[in-house]
Amino acid sequence: KQWYQRRVRGIGCLVYRIYHIATDYRIFDLDIQKLRNKLLRNGFPFSFVDSQIGRVLSRLRNPQNPKPNDSGKTEVLVALPFLGPLSYVIKRRLVKLVGKFYPTIQLKVVFRRGFRIRNLFSFKDKFPLKCFSGVVYKISCKNCGPSQAYLGKTINTLHERFFGANGHLHPSSSNSALLKHMDANPLCEFDFSSIEIIDKCNTDLKLRYMESIYLKFEKQTLNTQEWSIPLNIM
Repeated sequence: KQWYQRRVRGIGCLVYRIYHIATDYRIFDLDIQKLRNKLLRNGFPFSFVDSQIGRVLSRLRNPQNPKPNDSGKTEVLVALPFLGPLSYVIKRRLVKLVGKFYPTIQLKVVFRRGFRIRNLFSFKDKFPLKCFSGVVYKISCKNCGPSQAYLGKTINTLHERFFGANGHLHPSSSNSALLKHMDANPLCEFDFSSIEIIDKCNTDLKLRYMESIYLKFEKQTLNTQEWSIPLNIM
């Protein structure tokens, strides 16, 4: 009987973790199927696996109301963050106070992991803006705002498109609409960090179609070309 209970609790724990960790139903269903297949490959009966998964999911989706125990008191479960030895002191005081003022309630306190240093940091580093490639972008004049903006595309990195040879902000570039606007308006400038990425794609042909569509419908004035590829749009 002990080995049976251990297996029941083990499967229940795995299903419980999947239920709370999965961020959407698709991931949840995929993880449940992986767990189910692993259990079947390890010799667990088909009916046993499905019944245990169903039992846990049923309890999670339809939590039961607290029921009075043998002493006639209603059990109430409270989860608190664990703060070290202080947590046990708080637990004793809470149980004592509830028992004093609410004699029909039996308080049960459980502890969960509290705030951690890792909560201050994201799991992945942010990708530098200058390294983005295969994008449709838009940049506005810092002084004029959206009324003087440039919309374009690049299959290369944004840094290369703006600061490489013939780039938008390269001093030797002769066809840069951004440099021409700044020459005509000495108070104007373009901030590279203010670039807005509108769309992404991994091929230049698709980028040209996307740029053509955005050029037709987006309000911008510095890019005077009508399209990258002609579109049959009325």
